[in-house]
Amino acid sequence: MSFTHREIKSNTIGGFLKQARLTQGWEIIEAARKTGIEAKYLEFLEADDFYKLPSSTYARGFLKRYAEFLKQDAGELLKQWDLKYHHRGNDFPKEKIKKENMVPKVNPKAALVGLLILLVFLYFAWNAKKVLFAPGIRLISPVQDTVVRERSLVIQGRTDPRADVFVNDQSVAELDAGIFRQRIDLLPGLNTIEISAQKKYSKKSVIYLRVVLEEQEEVRELE
Repeated sequence: MSFTHREIKSNTIGGFLKQARLTQGWEIIEAARKTGIEAKYLEFLEADDFYKLPSSTYARGFLKRYAEFLKQDAGELLKQWDLKYHHRGNDFPKEKIKKENMVPKVNPKAALVGLLILLVFLYFAWNAKKVLFAPGIRLISPVQDTVVRERSLVIQGRTDPRADVFVNDQSVAELDAGIFRQRIDLLPGLNTIEISAQKKYSKKSVIYLRVVLEEQEEVRELE
């Protein structure tokens, strides 16, 4: 079996980042865990595949955070990126959730037997869920991977009325009939927010909300 060796192009933004990571001895998975950026997005950055990222805002945010993690000049890299890529914002795809509904063809007898089995299963599952299963969490707002400009963000969602809810390990006080509401302050760039819920004796349910706080451009006077 033959393997294709891909040369690192350090004269590109992505190649420069990859060379910095390898020089510092970081594996891509370790870098993803440290930065809070998914490994596939870091691979896109290092391969200069910026148009595979959700948007130009995400690309700039990821680039800035990754460069700072690798102790590189983030400002200079962003300047180079803006000159080459930022004006082509329409080339960035929007992430879409695609749902495919497939209805299998079955004969009536098999459908009836399957329905009876399903009803029995649901009966036992419903009773077991009350004790054993972790409570579900559904976000009402904001939507996943949203971009905001205000530092203060209100998170709203729904869970089991009997569950305790935590946002970034802080207990949520505003909880009414399973509807929770919590205000947090964001940091510039990508914020990964942990939201968890747990009933007494149940397992903990955890989801992660990704929000980007878009930094306002600062006007600096030349000395």
